[in-house]
Amino acid sequence: MAINLPSYLIDSPFEAIFKQSTSPPLPSAWNHGDSSMFIQVGENRLRAKYIGRGRDDTEAAAIRTDFPIPQECGLYYYEVKIINKGVGGYIGVGFAMKHVALDRLPGWEDDAYGYHGDDGAKFHAFGRGTEFGPKFTTGDVIGCGINFFNGTAFYTKNGIHLGVAFNDVIGEFYPMIGLRSFPETVEANFGQDKFVFDIDKYAKELYKEVNEGTDISSTIPNTP
Repeated sequence: MAINLPSYLIDSPFEAIFKQSTSPPLPSAWNHGDSSMFIQVGENRLRAKYIGRGRDDTEAAAIRTDFPIPQECGLYYYEVKIINKGVGGYIGVGFAMKHVALDRLPGWEDDAYGYHGDDGAKFHAFGRGTEFGPKFTTGDVIGCGINFFNGTAFYTKNGIHLGVAFNDVIGEFYPMIGLRSFPETVEANFGQDKFVFDIDKYAKELYKEVNEGTDISSTIPNTP
């Protein structure tokens, strides 16, 4: 599955690269072949549902996308709509490297980052999270972005920017979600549809800062 260049990358450093035949592909769908056996992927490869028993953390499940995020894009963003929070709402949204285990929620392992719905905590390289944002549930839309210009990652909820969650984000990552209770279900938007968060405005301000060579040590706040 391929997608056109998302609007927030137009006029970005990645636009010229994308127009070349050898440009790296953007993540466009969940990867059946890079998924826990407890996750069922829909026909459109955008919806993912937990089908395990979910008895404990040993039955956690994760899935990555078909392609990694090209660091050349400078800014990357995707959103996930919570279709069903399931019994426990143990849904994690984030990103991870290729080698990260698929029987763990995003952020429980090294080289993985996640924001979890049941407690609103952020996780990185540890099974115990740090207070970050509000909990999320059925009907909410959670966005996850990486600013490769300054190595930070941020989240949004229902179009509201929640702030920087992680610093020193360096490397090749895949969008990743994790589920742990039946029948948790999410649907991803990798740019095939309009985003809830105004990422175009965010990107325009970011590219202006980059072009002017000014300090971008923190993400640019968005006014809903």
